[in-house]
Amino acid sequence: MHLDQYQLNAINSWLQQHSLLAPEEEILSAKKAGEGNMNYTLRIQSNLRSFILKQARPYVEKYPSIAAPVERAAMEAAFFKATAQWEGVEEMLPRLLYFAPDDHLQMIEDLGAGADFTTFYQRKSPIPQEELASLLQFLQALHQQSRETPPKDKFQNRAMRELNHFHIFDFPFQSDNGLNLDGIQEGLQALAQRTIFQQAKLREKTIALGLRYLADGETLLHGDFFPGSWLRTERGVFVIDPEFCFQGDAEFDLGVCLAHLCFCGMNWAAATGILQEQYGAFDAALCQDFAAVEILRRIYGVGQLPLSMSIAEKEAMTLIAIEQLMSQKV
Repeated sequence: MHLDQYQLNAINSWLQQHSLLAPEEEILSAKKAGEGNMNYTLRIQSNLRSFILKQARPYVEKYPSIAAPVERAAMEAAFFKATAQWEGVEEMLPRLLYFAPDDHLQMIEDLGAGADFTTFYQRKSPIPQEELASLLQFLQALHQQSRETPPKDKFQNRAMRELNHFHIFDFPFQSDNGLNLDGIQEGLQALAQRTIFQQAKLREKTIALGLRYLADGETLLHGDFFPGSWLRTERGVFVIDPEFCFQGDAEFDLGVCLAHLCFCGMNWAAATGILQEQYGAFDAALCQDFAAVEILRRIYGVGQLPLSMSIAEKEAMTLIAIEQLMSQKV
């Protein structure tokens, strides 16, 4: 089935075909559940309940010209199943209700009205300490539980990792990649020219770090642990969208988190300290390397954020990230 919010009869028929509706249940509405980047996601309201339908298509929903593997739906479903009994993890994830592999479509618990944490990019207020602590404790539990109780299936997620690898570690550092940075923010192209494109060995560093990202490991990662995957609801904080999950270095999840804490207004040292306090021991240098690349790719790559930052502020963050990468041996 090709999921479409305007085709209620088709949605109703598909749900009935898969025995997912009660005899007296009727679909009343289908509305987009937020502006998803990767997938087509609908909130379905029936006369009895609401739930989420999420379909992976062979492209990135926000950027249809970018091909993306539909297998990401199966990876996300496998993540939900593997973590369903892990204390400290499952209670902060929505429940997977059904997965249809042929349609690359998941039926997921509706967590209710809520909003993600991307509003904190505006820096009007800090992320509340209690909520941040809860998120970091989730991450620590996910990593630890996956090592102590390894999932039966290997989470290589190779095709998604290769897509992510290109857009994180390679594309933003190609001076001739064709991306119109001034179309994002006036002056950004000139900033790229005098910073990241002036560093002859910077791309060598990012490519080397990218190989570390592509290497398989023993720790199950969320794979995209940033404010867009953190959801605030009346029931508390949840973590969503683990479609980039894979087994690798815990420091990748931590590095992505570190970068986005900095985008939300924390300074580099303070954010690193919070991770160490709430998460525990990790390789700080590797975490900071991954964070540096995440900062640069979010400023100069395709995956733009709703940032409220001047060119001068972006330059300051750029220089911190470059200094980190050029001072470390990957």
